[in-house]
Formats: sequence, C-alpha cells, structure tokens
Amino acid sequence: MSSEQASDVLVWRAVLGTLACIFFVSRSIKFRNALKMLEGIPGPWVPFCPMLPPGAAIRTYWWNPGVSFVWDWRLSFYKKWGSEIVSIFPFLHGPPIVYTNSLDIARQFVGVGYQSTWGKPHWATRVLDAWGANLVTTNGEDWRRHRRIVGPAFNNSTYSLVWSETLRVYRDMVSTEGWTGKASVSLQPVQAYTIRLALFVISACGFGVSSQWDCASTNEDGTMSMHEAMRIWVDSVFIRVIAPSWVYKLPFKKLRQIPVSIKVLQDYLTNMIAERRADLSADDVAQSKEKKDVFSLLIRANEEDGKLNLSDSELVGNVFAMLFAGHETTAFTLAAAVGLLALHPKVQEEAYQQIAEVVGHDRDPTFEDFPYLDKIASAFYETLRLYPAGHFVVRESSEDTFLNVSNGNGQAGTRQVPIPKGITVVVDMAGVHYNPRYFPEPYKYDPTRWRGASAEVEDVTAFSIGPRTCIGRKFAAVEAVCFLTLLIRDWTLEPIMNPGESGEQWRERVMQADAKMTLCVQPIPVRLRKRVGML
Repeated sequence: MSSEQASDVLVWRAVLGTLACIFFVSRSIKFRNALKMLEGIPGPWVPFCPMLPPGAAIRTYWWNPGVSFVWDWRLSFYKKWGSEIVSIFPFLHGPPIVYTNSLDIARQFVGVGYQSTWGKPHWATRVLDAWGANLVTTNGEDWRRHRRIVGPAFNNSTYSLVWSETLRVYRDMVSTEGWTGKASVSLQPVQAYTIRLALFVISACGFGVSSQWDCASTNEDGTMSMHEAMRIWVDSVFIRVIAPSWVYKLPFKKLRQIPVSIKVLQDYLTNMIAERRADLSADDVAQSKEKKDVFSLLIRANEEDGKLNLSDSELVGNVFAMLFAGHETTAFTLAAAVGLLALHPKVQEEAYQQIAEVVGHDRDPTFEDFPYLDKIASAFYETLRLYPAGHFVVRESSEDTFLNVSNGNGQAGTRQVPIPKGITVVVDMAGVHYNPRYFPEPYKYDPTRWRGASAEVEDVTAFSIGPRTCIGRKFAAVEAVCFLTLLIRDWTLEPIMNPGESGEQWRERVMQADAKMTLCVQPIPVRLRKRVGML
C-alpha cells in the first residue's frame, strides 16, 4: 500500500471514528434524558424501539422485544416489573415508549373526547394515510368531521347486508369446494377459508364488489382483478410500513404486484366515486338508494351533508381504513374461534343447541336472529379477548401531562406519573386481556364472561374503548355470528391432533400468534364432520 493510500485509510478511519463518537454521545444524551423524563416508570433498556425499524422487524428475543413481545410475554411482562405501566428505553435507536395493561390508565388518554390533547401520532397511522386522511388517522375537529360522515353508513341496513353476504359466500364456499356430499372435510388450515370469506364479505359490503368463491385472480383481458388487488394490498401492509419504495422495483413478482394492486384500486375507486355521484342525479335517486354498500352510503351522506364534506381522497381513505381494519382482523379471529370451539366440544354443543332452538334446520338464519344467538357471539368475543386482533392502541400527548397510576405491590391509592409532550403511550390489549384483575384465570377459554355483552357499546374491550372505539365492531360481530352459526349447524368441529396429543398440548402447539400490524394466529388444522340429519 502506498503512503497516499495509507493516508486515505487513516482519514476515513478518523472520519468514521468521529461520526461514531458523535452518534454514541448523542444517543447517550437522549437515553439519559429519556430515563430522567420517565423516571417514575420502570422498564427494560433495549437496543431498538419495538414499534419502529429495525427493532420491529426483528423477532422477540431476550435482548430485543420486537413488535411481538406484547404477545410472547403477555403473561409475564408486567408481573416481572411489578407495575401495570412499563417504559421501554432504547439506547441505540428510537424513542422511549410507555406500555400499559391497565384499563384504568387507558381510560385517562383513550377514553377522552376529541378535544383532548391526546391524539394518534402520525408515524403510527401513516400506512393508512397514504390513501387519504380518514377516521382512523385523524384527530380533533378533523376526526369529528370524518365521524359525522362515516357514522351513518354503519346501520342496520348495512348489517343486514353483511349477514346476507356472509350467508351467500358460505353457501358458495360449500358448493364450490365440493363439501355438499361429504361426511367430513379437513381444513388445513382454517385461515385459507376465513381469509377468503372475510375478503369477499368486506369487498361486497364495503365496495359493492360481489365475487364468486372460484373467481380468477385476473380479468378476461389479463389485468389484475379487484378482489386480487384487495388481497395483495391487505397482505402487503407490513412490508409497506418497513420497506423503502425502491424495494418494489426488485425482480420479485410479489413485490412488483404491490404497486400494481394500488393502481388497480385507485382507478376503480376514482371511477366508482364518479358513478355514484352520477346516480345521485335527479333521475337516479331511487337507484342510488338501492345501493347499500358502505362506500355508496359514504358518498351519498357526503353529498347530502353540504357542510363539512370530505374530499375524494378522504372518501377513499375511509374505505381503505375499513378494508384494513375489517379483513385480516376478522379472518384471523374467525379462524381462532373455529379452533377454540373445536377444542371445547361442550361449548360447541351449547352453541349448537341454541342454533337449533333459535333457527332450526328448515330455514337459513337471518339478521333478525342475531340478538338471540348470544352464545355464538360470546364465543366470538372470548376469542377476541384471547387473540386481540387490534393488539395495541397508540396515543401521544401534545403537551406535558400526567397519568394516575396505582401504587402497586398491594399498596392502596394512586400516584401521578409525569408524561412529557411527545411521549408515545400504548395500551397493550393482549396485556389488558390477560390481566387477572379484569379477567380471572385469563388463559382459560370461558365464553360465559361475555353473556349479555353488546358490540354496540364498550362491553367488548377488544374493540377499544372511549369515543374512538372501532366503528365496525357490530359489522364484525354480525359477520362472525352468521358464519359460526352456519358452520356449527352443519358441522361438528374437531381439532386435527398428532397421535397421543392432548387438547392442551394441541393448543400450546397450534394456537399461537405473531403480533405485527395485527395479531395473526398461526395455521389452525380442523376437521369438519357433517352433523346427523345434514347429510
């Protein structure tokens, strides 16, 4: 090596060394400040923030919580720190984040009105903001404007449509899959069917796009179909959160399909807005009112409001927020519900007896039966508790504030914990639902916890709490109760076990989950046996 080259190497070493020193000094100061700001809250020191890259992309290990720690450590995390509020302090990358498994604490910043200083941070909602501001991503008066237009679209006419579409898709599934004349059917996994069912129901009721079970992924001209574009968009949400835009140009079909799916959906919805507005002309009012899908109802409500109208991008943004919130979450919860019912034949038999009593075998169940199928609804709500699809609720305060926190360790009373402006606080819904203070024997599957509960109010905490509780909660409940009613009436559900495996061992092996953007239950193998009299 020449002396000139050696000199260059020394210069680069000096530059890199200086940059490294600056980085570590900067991080040390930030880390020390974070510890000082949140000194009243215990918690671990970790290298990366679990909600942001790269920490979010790394699996949960003892040294890195990752996104999934809220699931993997749900029974031990808060117990270990002796507190219902815990801070995670990253020392290499990312801001500190406060987590809580307490509903009492959560109600102080989630259960408050739209004028509160607590709001959703942009980084937590940016993937949904890409289509346009919407009910999920906005705060304050802007959120109130969206709620004014979106709220009326969720009504009994919509829920009746959800029921009839779920029934139609179920019948189409049974016929197309060739189950009609079979005594038993193996679903390996259940998710292969619930994901498809949930997609078709949400596309019909949300967009007015009705699909057949065996529909192709391409149109006759070879272009991507709408339902395929929806499937790709939903499946790629986590990739779009963590990956830069240049990734989609790599020579991999799955990656290159993502921008294509976005273009298909954008074009379709732009055209749909124009068509629905044309239907609202004087000559087509009657035809317009026949359309009951949520998107049509949004456009009609927006045009009729005349005051605080939503823009076209905001209309599209709200429908995609519903697609994201209502597809994967419902699909995985339905799969888990089937698995748990298969594992608990007594609960399944009680549900079947109620179906036989309310519906019988001589007719299809109707939306009018929904209030009387509470045992099926309870099984769904208990599944949501054990596997909360929306596993975190994120808020950030726009000014310095405090939270009232119980003293813990059996001590009576509360203490005030300062929360500085800009600090993210997370309601850990898995932690809440496994908190024995609210749910005794939290690991136990017990649908009777939810008898008398209603999805229309705050009873079911899995749909969040406060004024911003999930607007589609009854939509999901109606879809789930209809599907489970049809399935349990026609079939007995059984877990497909390994030789010599017990039910508890099967649950430990199979009924696990990964926490990403939503809580995704791992593949669940179940056998359906045709009930006597249904052959």
